[in-house]
Amino acid sequence: MKKVNIYRFCNYALICLLSCNLVLNQISPALTQTVSLIDPRSAPATNLIWPAQGVLSQGFRKYQHEGIDIAGAKGTPILAAAAGTIVKAGWDNWGLGNFIEIKHLHGNVTVYGHNSRLLVSKGQHVKQGQIIAEMGSTGNSSAPHLHFEFYVDGSLASNPISLLPSTNIAKTPVNKPMTPTPQPILSVSDHTDCRGTTVINGETATVSIKVCEENGQLFYLGKLKQEPSQLLKIRAWKVDNNKYQAENGSFSYLISPGKIEIWRNGSPIRADSFLTSHGLGK
Repeated sequence: MKKVNIYRFCNYALICLLSCNLVLNQISPALTQTVSLIDPRSAPATNLIWPAQGVLSQGFRKYQHEGIDIAGAKGTPILAAAAGTIVKAGWDNWGLGNFIEIKHLHGNVTVYGHNSRLLVSKGQHVKQGQIIAEMGSTGNSSAPHLHFEFYVDGSLASNPISLLPSTNIAKTPVNKPMTPTPQPILSVSDHTDCRGTTVINGETATVSIKVCEENGQLFYLGKLKQEPSQLLKIRAWKVDNNKYQAENGSFSYLISPGKIEIWRNGSPIRADSFLTSHGLGK
């Protein structure tokens, strides 16, 4: 009888140990990693578009920040990422301030928080790309930005980055889905420095920088002083009174009259002050 009891005790102890190990293996990744609840390879065909123009200032963190933040100027148009029905539009007491919740096909839900002004109401049907609000800093927010969330079947939070067209925030006019285009480095022989009006002209220790307007389109021009034969010329847009933005792959450039800020994948890398600057904004 004693042998049987000892045997049972050992079995129970082994089962308990294996169960604890399994639970720990399931919990640990959630505590140490930033993950999406959906593998991008098996993500639903959502056909989302970017809900706003701006800078990706904060990413998705499971259980901590279950959405992404897009920073921009107050009043920047907020778009419906997909067609659907407004199920909530008002004030959120949990920190989102003026927010909107839209239910889409298959029960998916998107959330838009911190808006300065709401332009839709509960029960209203909206089209993809329709302006539904204006960017603001209401609720638990320190600066104007859009907090954007995506829920599969209205319950499972997923990283919106894995469902949006690309890692670049929309640079096309509002209400139009983004069509990503490559941003090549062009030789000076192909494009002169500026064929229009220079908006900002600055110079750091290593780079000469311009923001130029040509036929109503803004461009960022960057030239390394060590390699003046190569010119980076990419499209830009205005994000504030005297601030402009351009993107090249995972890099973002924020240019203002006194400096240039360089970001990568939504995180700041450095800010370089201009040694000289001219043509300060419009």
